[in-house]
Amino acid sequence: MSEAVDVLVIGGGISGATAARFLRPQWVLLEREPVLGGLSTQYRSGAFWFDYGGHYFHFQGANPMQRHLSEKTPFRRYARRSRVHILERLVPFPIQSHLESLPASLRRRIEREMAHPQPPEDPSMAAALRAEFGPTLYQLFFLPFLTKYYARDPRELITGMTKGSIPPPARRSGSARQKKAAQGYNPEFFYPVGELRRFWEAYAQPLLPQVRLDEPVEAIDLMDRRLETSKRSYRFRFLINTMPLPHLLSMLSGFAFPSSLPRRLRYTSTQVTNLVLARRYRRFHWVYLPQRDVPYYRMGYYPGSGTCRIYLEQSIARNGAPQDIAQSGVTGLLRGLGVIHDATEILHVSRRTIPIAYVQFDRFWARTVPGILRGLAEQGIFSIGRYGGWNYSSMAEDALTARNTALTINRQTA
Repeated sequence: MSEAVDVLVIGGGISGATAARFLRPQWVLLEREPVLGGLSTQYRSGAFWFDYGGHYFHFQGANPMQRHLSEKTPFRRYARRSRVHILERLVPFPIQSHLESLPASLRRRIEREMAHPQPPEDPSMAAALRAEFGPTLYQLFFLPFLTKYYARDPRELITGMTKGSIPPPARRSGSARQKKAAQGYNPEFFYPVGELRRFWEAYAQPLLPQVRLDEPVEAIDLMDRRLETSKRSYRFRFLINTMPLPHLLSMLSGFAFPSSLPRRLRYTSTQVTNLVLARRYRRFHWVYLPQRDVPYYRMGYYPGSGTCRIYLEQSIARNGAPQDIAQSGVTGLLRGLGVIHDATEILHVSRRTIPIAYVQFDRFWARTVPGILRGLAEQGIFSIGRYGGWNYSSMAEDALTARNTALTINRQTA
């Protein structure tokens, strides 16, 4: 016996929950975990609550979702203060805007190269960055940092992967020196007052009667419009998917795609090391770590007052394992950054692995993913969000896409 619904929503993270909030026809949301929120909520370790790394809301460009998301839980605005730890100093981010923080001879060489950009040698991310910023800054910062961040050689990635996260140099009057105005996609960010779990308690509350927790999806038959979970069977007209696209394809029948496609979609995992510190010494929000002898690519403070909590993020290649770092190595890194004075200031440590953290844009992605998503949408299967859409996007962008998807379904079912 099957339960018939107009719309099935797979996944109760920010994309799935927002879509459900805007849907008008009958819907049911399926979530494999015992709580809603996905990676945008918190988990408990001992007496402390932690995020899954630095996940913030960015509403650049007057994103229309800002009012909706902060309607019941107010958000606090933060003006970004981030740094790059390089040459044994903390340089304000983006480094290309703060070259005066580098040794004079190195700064002048980088400025000359950025003032006379060269055409890229090939369509890769590496070639584009080297051409735009010059070989010196590329070798000093971009190459080591991005190799750690993506756990992959930047020569194997395409240019669209940066998605505006790397501000271009400003060239004026023959100089590559830049204005000090905040740049990039996150010059400001927002975080819920009372932390993410409080946001989710309020945001999820009106959805709960139509949410099925602890119910992972096992199979989807597109021809029969039937979905099987570990507990029951559903018949549906439309499907909104937010689980990773390779997972959707691996359990989908009745839709033609190359059998090798799910395993050829590349990504990196992230191990997040969360720590509680006795006190806070630094005022920056996060710092990028391009050093080759440091496994982490970023260290940051969590927003909010009260307990001082920080995170260290380390990328892991697909089917790889995180580099095992002794506690003494973590202590040495934090001391070098001026975050602690000695090891006794570390009060608690917790680690979590995000299995799929960042989608990798390579030539195979460009040849396959956009067409797959269009083909699914034509059959009433909307795969959205960072993971369902197999894209690089912020939580606010995902919420906006989810709202628009729900409105599209509303029009088709009116």
